[in-house]
Amino acid sequence: MSKAQAKAAAVLAEVQELPELVVFDLDYTLWPFWCEMYTTCDEPKLFPEARGVMEALKDSGVPMALASRTPTPEVARAFLQKLGLSKGMFVSQQLIPASSGFDHNSAQKDVRHFPAIQKETGISYNRMLFYDDEDTNVHRVSKLGVTSVLVSTSEGVSVKTLRQGLQAYSKQDRSR
Repeated sequence: MSKAQAKAAAVLAEVQELPELVVFDLDYTLWPFWCEMYTTCDEPKLFPEARGVMEALKDSGVPMALASRTPTPEVARAFLQKLGLSKGMFVSQQLIPASSGFDHNSAQKDVRHFPAIQKETGISYNRMLFYDDEDTNVHRVSKLGVTSVLVSTSEGVSVKTLRQGLQAYSKQDRSR
């Protein structure tokens, strides 16, 4: 067990109510790059604590999903496979193509990714926790009732952001 996984497990053990689903963006959230800048032949890497956080969530029985808008979903899928994250790690993988990484008009997460995730999993929005590096995505998805956390593009998903997300999730009103 890595140091990050142990720390993340300790954070999860402190929480009374865990989310029913944790959703991650990919670029600058789980890994420190835009995958469209690479090819399927390249070797990807995750942010330093991202794997530990995901492993701790998995060990705690919290399902995970992906929501990524990318012009190169084939590169994203190849990278997930190379990182050992493609088989059984995620209950839903919404890697929806966009015309470019900067295309903010198509493949919006609140109207494309999350409805598909909800349909696939049957989990209510207010039982989900979402991490993304783009404030527009965080803002729009939070309007659905999803607890959404902005991730620093320099550190990505970490034990610190896991704690922030779980604290925000615990304060969310789930009565609706």
